[in-house]
Amino acid sequence: MKEFTMTIQKKSLISSLNTTKKALVATSAPTQVNPSVNAPISARIRPRVNARIAARVAAKVTARVAARVTARKK
Repeated sequence: MKEFTMTIQKKSLISSLNTTKKALVATSAPTQVNPSVNAPISARIRPRVNARIAARVAAKVTARVAARVTARKK
């Protein structure tokens, strides 16, 4: 019974992680792949910043999920 509960908890955490990733992708504003030379600086910098932020948030969420799973195993 304990293993069954652990499996459900892991699946729940993984699905919440996937939901978080989908939300990040949905909220990131689509911008031009190659902005023109005269484009505002923010339009040229934003895609790089969004990628960095998304990677950082995904890493934090993954670490939290791993910590919860290991804590529940004990």
